[in-house]
Amino acid sequence: MRVRPTGIAWVFGFAALGLAFIVVSLLGNVVGSFSIEGDIGTFTLRNYADMLADEALVPVLLRTFVLGVGSIFFMMAFAFPFAWLITRTDFPWKGALFTLLTAKLAIPGFITAMAYVWLFNPTSGLVNKMLGATGVDGQAAFDVYQLSWVCFLQGVVLTPACVFMMLPAFRNMDASLEEAAWVSGVSRARTIRRVVLPLLAPGVVAAALFFFVIAIEIFDIVGLIGLPGGVDVLVIWIYDAMNPMIGLPNFGLAGAVGMMLFLLCGIAIAFYVRMLRQADRYAVVGGKGRRFSPQPLGRWRWVAAAYVGLWVLLAVVIPVITLIWVALVPYLQAFSIAAVSTMTLVSFVDAIDYMMGPLRNTLIIMAGAIVVSTVLATSISWVVTRSRSPAARWSDMLVFLAPAVPTMVAGVAFQFLGISIYHWIPLYGTIWLIAIAMGTRMLAYCTRTMNASSLQIQFELDEAARASGVSQLVAFRRVFLPIMAPALFYAALMSGMLAARDLTLPLIMSAGKTHTISTLIFDLQTNGDQNAAGAIAIYMIVLLALLAVAAHRMTGMSELGVDYSTRGRSRSRRPRARTAIPSPAE
Repeated sequence: MRVRPTGIAWVFGFAALGLAFIVVSLLGNVVGSFSIEGDIGTFTLRNYADMLADEALVPVLLRTFVLGVGSIFFMMAFAFPFAWLITRTDFPWKGALFTLLTAKLAIPGFITAMAYVWLFNPTSGLVNKMLGATGVDGQAAFDVYQLSWVCFLQGVVLTPACVFMMLPAFRNMDASLEEAAWVSGVSRARTIRRVVLPLLAPGVVAAALFFFVIAIEIFDIVGLIGLPGGVDVLVIWIYDAMNPMIGLPNFGLAGAVGMMLFLLCGIAIAFYVRMLRQADRYAVVGGKGRRFSPQPLGRWRWVAAAYVGLWVLLAVVIPVITLIWVALVPYLQAFSIAAVSTMTLVSFVDAIDYMMGPLRNTLIIMAGAIVVSTVLATSISWVVTRSRSPAARWSDMLVFLAPAVPTMVAGVAFQFLGISIYHWIPLYGTIWLIAIAMGTRMLAYCTRTMNASSLQIQFELDEAARASGVSQLVAFRRVFLPIMAPALFYAALMSGMLAARDLTLPLIMSAGKTHTISTLIFDLQTNGDQNAAGAIAIYMIVLLALLAVAAHRMTGMSELGVDYSTRGRSRSRRPRARTAIPSPAE
């Protein structure tokens, strides 16, 4: 019986639309970089000439490289031990550690940076006030406006996502080689150094390269520390071009600097892809592979617990306590008994009035990003994994390239899109364009999450549907979507949370016209209204924490991975998807 493909063209159409948005983020900035002040169609090399003629270009490039390397150093100092503790030891608090790593997603990077600015800024930092001491030549004991602080804070913030990325490599290793070394009389320390670490190296290096890209392209922490501290890196240059003190935004120069940033990210992504292609040389997981027995920590478990506690203190406890304190006291003042008597809830009450408009905009962007990312990602995932279309491979490769485009560069590209189609569709300067850009940025994450589950669906279901005379569209609605519902729900929930906490895209695309909760907090902080900023940040953390807990409980997320299976399936045939990686760029 012939199967009619009626209606399935909609799926291919949505997939093509998603790929078109990715092409915009990939090529839109290229076109804009050759345009005069964003005048699409009038091309020039002046933007590149102005950028290359700037004497500060080389120092900025070096500083950007140091930013990436330094952030990876601090990140790996925490992420590697944590992944080791979770997967290869008998650490008794694995579940608590994984829960804390997940909970950290509820505290955006810019909020963490804001708390540390209040603590360690050289003029009115709470810690400097408490110490009551200054350094040489009248300098404060601590000065947070340094590149080293940016690297440290980005490393602390990126730790959870890096742990999630490395967990599969740590967890899936075959124990045979380790046991063979031990039987041969090789010590455990030497076995780890000469056998285990070399086998883990490709996964660790790949994660480091991936997060190098993230570290140099996110604006959150750099914006709060680098802007007032004069720590110029490429993303600061892009922000300054898009938000000049006087005059109109210079989209052309922003595009040229964005191309320089894209070049650095592209080199790192190229090495990342090369590491993935060479990973089979180190493959030791087979059908008969033995799982290792957890290594006993003994008395070292207390040292491990203390190290975990140090990260929790730096990443969660200090920022949250600082936010609460600043929100409660009427003005920025050091911790003291006298200050306790001045605490008030006025800031939390006033924050509600501040939040009404931005909260509405944030919810609209969240909803828009969820719809764009899930609808387009579902269509792309079906085309890639189920359609057997010749374009499937190229579609997957194009989606994979999307993370190579820095968030700020993608924001500039979508600004050019808004300008070029303004006469037909007036999207420029609206939250709808931000939602489209946000959803497009999440396509790679959503498709990777969905592909992992879609590949586990037997093709016999599609063949049975065709044999029964069911159209592809009906099979898509009645077979594919219900089975994919758990993965789809997880992707939607995480997309909403990441959209709510994102600062870079709303900041670069709204031009101060449309506030979200994140940009409101950023503006209040930069304008000196710390009380309201702290109160709104607490509200935001509570909202994000609820979403993170929902993602954790409703989808079966644990330190062993993400189980997207439905309850109706038998345990013996239950597939397990790869661990989903929350995006730290937001």
